[in-house]
Parts: sequence; structure tokens; C-alpha cells
Amino acid sequence: MDQLSAIRAFCKVVEQQSFTKAAKQLDMSVAMVSKLVNILEKNLDARLLMRTTRRVNVTEAGHLYYEKCHAILAELEQADALISQHSQQPSGRIKISVPMDFGTLKIAPLLTDFLTRYPDIHLDLEYGDRLVALVEEEFDLALRISTLADSSLIARNLCPITMVACASPDYLERRGAPDHPTQLADHSCLTYALTDPEWLFTQGKQAYRVRPNSTMRANNGRALALAASQGLGIIMQPHFIVDDYLAQGSLVPLLEDYSLPSFNLYLVYPHRHFLPNRVKCFVDYMEACFKKQKKAGDPPAD
Repeated sequence: MDQLSAIRAFCKVVEQQSFTKAAKQLDMSVAMVSKLVNILEKNLDARLLMRTTRRVNVTEAGHLYYEKCHAILAELEQADALISQHSQQPSGRIKISVPMDFGTLKIAPLLTDFLTRYPDIHLDLEYGDRLVALVEEEFDLALRISTLADSSLIARNLCPITMVACASPDYLERRGAPDHPTQLADHSCLTYALTDPEWLFTQGKQAYRVRPNSTMRANNGRALALAASQGLGIIMQPHFIVDDYLAQGSLVPLLEDYSLPSFNLYLVYPHRHFLPNRVKCFVDYMEACFKKQKKAGDPPAD
């Protein structure tokens, strides 16, 4: 038996002093209301209502039971209203893992508008390039640049991340520009510490996997881009890190006849049947921002 349904039926009969009126308000048949009350009485081993052809009388036990149940139902209604209000006005903390460079350059500028829209939401951001364990470390979601492997996580693809090999005009004047990937062994290269030490170039069906001559290694792409712009060597970095340098001419693209690996920016979160509304608001907001930028012809990562 659904005890809560039986209690609601009983309380409604007491309030209306009629099985028929109670059934109408509950959108049930009179027979169903009567059945629920009978089952409730049987389980309690007590007579709650005295039925006559003209009216319904509440027994002493029924009065005692009604007072307690009425208070419980009132608290349940308040709880329902509280959750409904909470879902309409999202609030609380969202713990988010964000890539260091992309997060600083592309995500941070979007957060002011989000927090203005949702002043009761508080963001707890961890900027870094380590792969956090979402569930174990109690992150609500993460932004990840990868070729996302199959997992139990829910993933939203926000935008592509494309790469470019480049160097400064000063470096190229001194050392010359490579016209084939294998020539990178003869150049000074600045490599990113958190990815495969080999650089992959493709041309048609031909792939060239080369290990660059690394004269500087770092776990920060912006530091490598700055060093390259000052003439220290060749880098392979995402467009979102080097586009300003390319636009200013302090870096120039290399090996443009070859294709480089591409990735995607994903927004990932644990699979949950009920996603907290504050998290859903952030997910929807991010998707809308990247979709708007794509329509404007200005995807943030390319």
C-alpha cells in the first residue's frame, strides 16, 4: 500500500466530511478513496471513520491520527514548495575544473555575465591541466581538451581546438624555416610537457611522427608562446594561445602544407538522474556562449 496516498485520502475525507467530495478533489473514484481508508484502518487496527448513509463521523482515534497526519502533510507541502522555489532560483556552489590556459583566456571572461545572471550561485574554480577525478574529488563538472575516451561521464562538445606550428620572424631569419617535419630535428623546439613528446604531421594518407629537438620544455603553453615570440624556437600550440601573436606578426605559421592533430573542448560531468539546477544552468550557459560565438564566426578556440 502507498501509505502516503492512503493518509492523503483519509485527511481529505475528514476535511470534506464526504467520500464523494474527497474523491473529486483527489481526482479518484469514490471506491478507490474508500479502499485506501479501509486499508489504512486495517494496518492501524483502529477505526478512524464511522460511515452512515448521510454523513461521515470521525472517531476519537481518527481525530488523533488526523492531527498528526495533517501536520506531516503540511510540512511535506512546504518541502515541495521549497524545492520548487530552489529549482526556479538556482543557488549554491559549483566546483569546476578548468584547463589553465584555455580557462584563463576564454572561460574567465564569460563568468562575469553568468554570475550577474545567477547571483545566488557561487563558483569554486580550479585552474590546472591535471585530469581530476570528478566523483572522488567532488567536482560538479570539468572542462577538458581531449579526444575524450569512452567513460561513464556525460560529455558536451563545445568547440574544436586546432593546433599550429609557428616561430618568430627573428628565429626564422637566423635558422631558416623547415619545409618538412623531419627537419625539426635540426631546429630548437619548445615543447609542452603534458602531451606526447612526438609531434604528428599528416599530408594526405602519409603521416610523419617526429620527435622535435627540445631545447625548452614547460607545462604552460602561454610561457612557450612568449618564449617563441622572443626568438627561442619553434612551438606547436593551440590557436587560442598563439592567435594574438600571429595577428601581431611576432609569430608566423610553419609547415602549412601539413595537417596537425585537432581536439575538442568538452564539458563533462558525472551521470546523474537529477542534475542540480545550478549545474544545469552553467552547462546551458556555456553551450549558449560557444554556440553564439560559432554563429558569429568567431569560435574561441580557432
